[in-house]
This record gives sequence, structure tokens and C-alpha cells, in this order.
Amino acid sequence: MKIGELAKACGVSKDTIRYYVEKGLLIPFKKGAQMDFTDREYEDMQFIQKMKQMQFSIREMQAILTLRRMSNFIEPDTIQAYEDILNQKKTDLSEEITLLQQAYDTVDQELVKYASLKNSKAKAMGVPLTALSCLYCPHCGRQLMVQNAQISNNCVDEGDLICSCGYHAQITGGIVDTGNRYTGNYDRPDLKRGLYRDVGEEFVTGFQKSSDLVYNRLTELDTKGKIVMETNINGYFFLYNCIQNVERDCLYIITDRYPEMLRMYKQLIETLELDLNILFLADDSDHFPIKDGCVDVLLDFYGSNEQVIYKQRSFIQEYRRYLKDTAVILGALFGFEGNSVSVHQVSKYYPECSPIAMDMKKMLHTYEESGYMVQPMEVAVSLKTYNKYSFACHQDGEKLLQYYYEAWKK
Repeated sequence: MKIGELAKACGVSKDTIRYYVEKGLLIPFKKGAQMDFTDREYEDMQFIQKMKQMQFSIREMQAILTLRRMSNFIEPDTIQAYEDILNQKKTDLSEEITLLQQAYDTVDQELVKYASLKNSKAKAMGVPLTALSCLYCPHCGRQLMVQNAQISNNCVDEGDLICSCGYHAQITGGIVDTGNRYTGNYDRPDLKRGLYRDVGEEFVTGFQKSSDLVYNRLTELDTKGKIVMETNINGYFFLYNCIQNVERDCLYIITDRYPEMLRMYKQLIETLELDLNILFLADDSDHFPIKDGCVDVLLDFYGSNEQVIYKQRSFIQEYRRYLKDTAVILGALFGFEGNSVSVHQVSKYYPECSPIAMDMKKMLHTYEESGYMVQPMEVAVSLKTYNKYSFACHQDGEKLLQYYYEAWKK
């Protein structure tokens, strides 16, 4: 019979038959390039499938078939040799069953552990009372007043933030919400954190290197009693990944355009039950209700990229007003070379983008234009990324650069 007939009779593919022939498990008669299979090969296939059910490896199958082919399989020494192989396999399987049961029990314990975490109700975080002194009217510059406040654990859970000039924002569920929403069609909240998975291995390597550099430098700084701010966390949220190891005696300001993103991360952080002061601010305007010149450290973990693909102003132009003269910016960003096809494709996917969007040289140059010294360091180059999110504009084969940088006022 032909290879297709044998494959059909045995319920396998022709490639499987070819593989077994290559490994010497099947030995058909050959006429040139044509293989002719007989009842013997059919019987061998039946026996191979039985050995496969018994979890024998290819090498073990070869040894057993050698016994079968070199005897009538009835000789006492042949039977003994086969029994020895079977008994050894039985011992191996017994050990594997024990290991699998242990693995099963461990998986079960992990499921119980994380089910309890998922269903646990941790102490809710609100706006720290110490953060109220940082909340200023973006219209007239006066400090905002709190009305109708619900306070617990030295935090405001609900309330109104008002100014005599008429400005108004709300504290809802422990989050300051200005009501300013993104109304475009090119962004959405990444509530399933797809940006942390669907990016490609090369980018992930650069991501980790950048994260390590930002974290190591942050821990070197004296942030006790200081204010640390991170923005645009819908893309990537640096502090979340190291939140258990950061300075406790510090105020953290976390901002994003999407209140639902802040709510999700707030609930996750609450589960960790950390004693941290965090001000969550939902705002998509060009001027936050944050006091000018109050921030000591600004974290930009690809926030620059988020900034320039949806807005015209650069990251430093947008946030420098909140920085002290002595402030330090620690960041990671990615981009393309200026003359690349990739950088010219950005506006195709993101029509709202700035002219400098994803152009690494131009993005870095905005710091110098704003009166800041910038010290960049290349950490990774990716030639291929997944065709998703802001990587859709990346032309395979062109360099996607990942940089760590520090910046400070001249």
C-alpha cells in the first residue's frame, strides 16, 4: 500500500509515517523514491501506537522493535528482556505520577491562595490628608478647598474640591476626578494590560533593563518626605511593579486620563495592604489641579510616548510646571531613527500625534529646548515587534530604540 493508505488506516498523518521511517521504526520496501508498505508495517504501526500510549520514547521503541524483529517474541530471554523494559517503564511512570500529583497539589494550593487574594476586601485608600496641600486651582492658582468630605484613615474618600473662581473637581472612591475626559478615537484604557504581554521578546528585554535602571536610580535618591509623580500610566505603570519596595515616607502622585485605569490599579495596590500615601488623579487636560513647583522626582516610564502620540506638546513641556528647580526626571522611552519608514508611519496610525512623535532624537531634544540637561543611554534595539498598539507603525527590520534617561534643570 502507499503511504497515504497506511496513514489513513492508522489514523495518522503522512508526515508521521515519514518520521517513523526516518527513525527506523518502520522499514518499508523501497522502489526508487517510492515506499511500499505491507501488512508488516501496518502491524508495526499498531504496536508503535500501543508503545506510544505506554509513554515509550523513540529510543525505547527502537529497542523494543529490535527485540521483536530479531526473534519470534516467544523466547524466554526475549520475553524476559521485554518484561524488564516494561517493569522499568512502570517504575518510571510511578515516579512521574508521584511528581505530577505533587505538581497538581501545588497548583491547587496556588489557586486557593490567589482566589482568596482576588476575593479579599482590603482597606480602601483615599486622598491622603497630607496631599490636600498640593491641590491647587488650575485656573487661578489658589489652593483648593474641600467640602462635603467623607474621611477615614486620614484620607478623603468622597468630597468636592472647589475654588472661589468657580473651578470644581470631585473626590470619588478616593480618586481626584476633574471630569476632563479624552474624547478622541485612537486610545482606550488597557484594563487587560495587553501592553505588558503583546509586545515581543526583544522589547520585553529592553523593558526590564530600563525598569531596573529607573528603580536603581530612584532608590539612590533621597525621597523621604518628598513628592514623586508618575503620569500616563495607561501605557506602562512603573511604580506598580516595584510598589512593595519603594520609600514609605513619601507622597506619590499618580495621574492618567482614564479614571477606570486608576481605579483598577488602586484596587490592586489596596490588596497589597501597604502603608503608602498615594494621590490618584484622573485628568486629560493640559493643566492639572496640582501646585506648581512641588514635585521632586518625575517618573517617565514610556509616558513620553503616550504623551506625543495623543497630544501636540512634549512630555517635558506638559509637566515641567509641576517640577521644583532641583527636581530629577528618571525615564524610559522608545522610538525610531528620524529618517526611518517607521517614524513616518506614526501619523498614519495616530493622527492626533505631535510632529516629534516616536522620533527619538527629537523627543530628547525637547528637554534641551526646555532648559534641561538630558543624559540618555541606549539599553536595547528591537528589529521586530508584534503588530499591535503603537508598535503597529514599526517596520520590521528597522531599529526600535529603547533608552533610559535622566534629566534635570540647567
